[in-house]
Amino acid sequence: MDELTERAIALLRRDGRASFSDLARRLGTTRANVTRRIGPLLEDGSLRIVAAVHPRLLGLDVLAHLMVRAEGDVSALAKRIAQIDSTVFISEITGVMQIVAELHLTTLTELQSAVREVRALPGVTEVAVMLYERMLRSFFLGEEPRLIPHSLDEADLQIMELLQADGRLGYAEMSTQVGLSISGCRIRVARLIESGAMQIGAILQREEADAEGLAFGFGIVLHGDDAPALEVLLAEPTLEFLASGVGRYDMVATITFHTLAEFSDLLARLRTSPGVRHVDEWMHARIHQERYQNSLHRIRAARETAVA
Repeated sequence: MDELTERAIALLRRDGRASFSDLARRLGTTRANVTRRIGPLLEDGSLRIVAAVHPRLLGLDVLAHLMVRAEGDVSALAKRIAQIDSTVFISEITGVMQIVAELHLTTLTELQSAVREVRALPGVTEVAVMLYERMLRSFFLGEEPRLIPHSLDEADLQIMELLQADGRLGYAEMSTQVGLSISGCRIRVARLIESGAMQIGAILQREEADAEGLAFGFGIVLHGDDAPALEVLLAEPTLEFLASGVGRYDMVATITFHTLAEFSDLLARLRTSPGVRHVDEWMHARIHQERYQNSLHRIRAARETAVA
């Protein structure tokens, strides 16, 4: 994958509905160059544009990071964990632990049940849990949404469901399916995005570690101020994910590198940052699942309860 393609995908991650003409203008190239690179990726499904509804809006208030130590067929085990309804991300990793998973749930009781289910699977020898306290950087999770469930009407929900399936769905087709004018659909989409209820971005299918560079995870334990470590992490242009929390680590991050030298440099700067006690690192060797689509039944139920 050449540099121009990578830069175009990076822009689509943050604005999945950006036109090829807009991408070309921002990249200083022609629309034809962008179309030639991005078009085939969209057509063959290796690049998907999807909408993600903020989990808080869905009543998913418990977000957890699980690390699993396992023996035997780790790939088969990862597929079993992926079948748990609350699993939104799962990857085989290198290092002492063999699997990382992210779960979105409604209550701590549900989390307890899910952890026990994972622990009972054949081959699992240890499960370490971290509860997310704040999402600091993610393609699909921003600040707390400013909309509440009963402020969304059925047209909003239909638009979100359509965009979860195809984030680049045209306004004309959206208008036909939802029953609003084209301008009405455009206004609704802008409101949903600006309020933080929904984000639209690109996901590159990348089961293998070298599909888009080397994706490394970092688990950071602090003994002081977190500001220096945050400064190092937030300055990384390829930072994909960053959260603070309670449990095994105080912070976890995912960053993609093109060379091992880049990884080693970042790791050294993290380990010598004031306030950092310890840093664990792992490589995502095979990402099995990145799921951002969710049923909106909880929003419908909350809206109906509020109306009643």
